[in-house]
Amino acid sequence: MPLAAVAAFLGATLQSATGFGFALVLGPALIAVLTPAEALTTLLVLSASLNLLMLFSERRRRSIRWSDVLLLLAAAAPGLVGGVFLLSVASKAELQVAVGLTVLLAVVFHVRRVRGPDTVGGASTPAWAAAAVGVVTGGLTTTTNVNGPPLVLWFQRRGATPGELRDSVAAGSLPLNVAGACLLMVFGEQEQSFVAEAILPLLALTVAGQLAGRRVFERFSAERFALAGIVLATLAGLSSLGIGVASLAG
Repeated sequence: MPLAAVAAFLGATLQSATGFGFALVLGPALIAVLTPAEALTTLLVLSASLNLLMLFSERRRRSIRWSDVLLLLAAAAPGLVGGVFLLSVASKAELQVAVGLTVLLAVVFHVRRVRGPDTVGGASTPAWAAAAVGVVTGGLTTTTNVNGPPLVLWFQRRGATPGELRDSVAAGSLPLNVAGACLLMVFGEQEQSFVAEAILPLLALTVAGQLAGRRVFERFSAERFALAGIVLATLAGLSSLGIGVASLAG
């Protein structure tokens, strides 16, 4: 749990400063010390709390692309349910491998996002693309909660500005986190999924990280801070992948 505590603070700081990365950092730490259901429910509750803080505790005008957000949320429903099923049949080692691979793939995408163009000019996208992104996002929410990368990719494709992207990802993630946590507690291992003694101290560190990240964002370059987050997330993903592979091999 000390590892999870450090990860909660650093992950919240990273996401508050850059709009991306909380689940990348905290997810592998939680899956290492809790059962899959406990880890995911804890991550969903903390992610929802962080998104609430980002959307409503900062004294600024929010820029949310509601039409895109609502379209993705409608498409995400089947993925949410499918993710709950996958979580119930996969072992902890398999989920550690899945988390590690998902984190590393997300890091690759994030590197491309940092180095590539900010937008593609709001290019038109087919309806099936929105449905695919929504289903994938919903499935990731209830299996690993690393649902940020497809959301970021979608809003970039739609030509969102940096401010719109940050707020729209938070606005899209918030209802997904709440719905995912409810589904897991109702249909998952409900007697073990909600661990208050883990959530409450990590929540305090998440709030502290959000405040710290806000100050970092105001004083330092978000791009440079994101680069540090990429390194940290890569180490977390490699660690989760290594532990999972070792467990499967043993």
